[in-house]
Amino acid sequence: MEKFKLHFFKEQTRKIDIKATISFFETIEGFKIESDDKSFRFLYKDPRLQYEARFLIMPKSQVKDIYRLNPKFLDINFQLELPLLSPNYFVEKMIDIVKKLTERFDYYIYHETFENVLNFRRDLVLKVFMLLKERHIELNPRLLDQYVLVETNKLSSVLRYIEDNLELQKFYQQSNTYVPHYHFLINNEQQLKLAFEWRYDTLTVLPPNLDYIFLNRGSDISIIKYSEFFELAKKYLEDVPGFIKNTKVVQPNNLKKINKILKRKKFSEVLDVFSNIEHTKLLD
Repeated sequence: MEKFKLHFFKEQTRKIDIKATISFFETIEGFKIESDDKSFRFLYKDPRLQYEARFLIMPKSQVKDIYRLNPKFLDINFQLELPLLSPNYFVEKMIDIVKKLTERFDYYIYHETFENVLNFRRDLVLKVFMLLKERHIELNPRLLDQYVLVETNKLSSVLRYIEDNLELQKFYQQSNTYVPHYHFLINNEQQLKLAFEWRYDTLTVLPPNLDYIFLNRGSDISIIKYSEFFELAKKYLEDVPGFIKNTKVVQPNNLKKINKILKRKKFSEVLDVFSNIEHTKLLD
């Protein structure tokens, strides 16, 4: 898979504090460290999102045309490699790690699209990544056969919900409020649809960007269009405090009213046939 490569430089020295670098990555959940006589590999797998990236210390420079760069900056053969087909939400997480790395060790950054070595600039790194990803997809459109395209803001909110699901579970544990996981579905027209299963008469969080509710009443599971439910129930739903916009929760004082809507109202029949997809196959 095509990689985005960001190189690290130092001013007037090539010295790397290996022990401090190892300690830096050991403090970040999801990193595994490998090494041999010639290289160090800091391998990252996001513990909740499952996307991967890696930082490498190599025996030789990987920078093309290094002779044209400002000679006061020295290549330390250290780089980030990030798959170009990564969602922007994950890329921003990795860029935040780069920011901490450059601040901790006084590193500068370089990408082959830059005119020269630069101080860390978050906006520039993200912009270059997004442009290269877009170009890569344009030149290789068949790659999208493996993915479903999703608008960036929508995918970012979905991924943040997945990432923070465990914290929400802890937050709502005392109130016995269910914090569901998404069902990622593809309909007849190859469009992404988001759903969750709701056990009737249960307090629940409602994730953002929902399309359907799978209402479980024991021996019967029905599919409800979320937009229809929300129009009837919105005055009984409350925002999850300090969280993603349009993430709602059913509070105990409103459960009977919600149950009444779910039990007595007639909702449109859903005729679509769905297939499941993993969130790692979603791309913005």
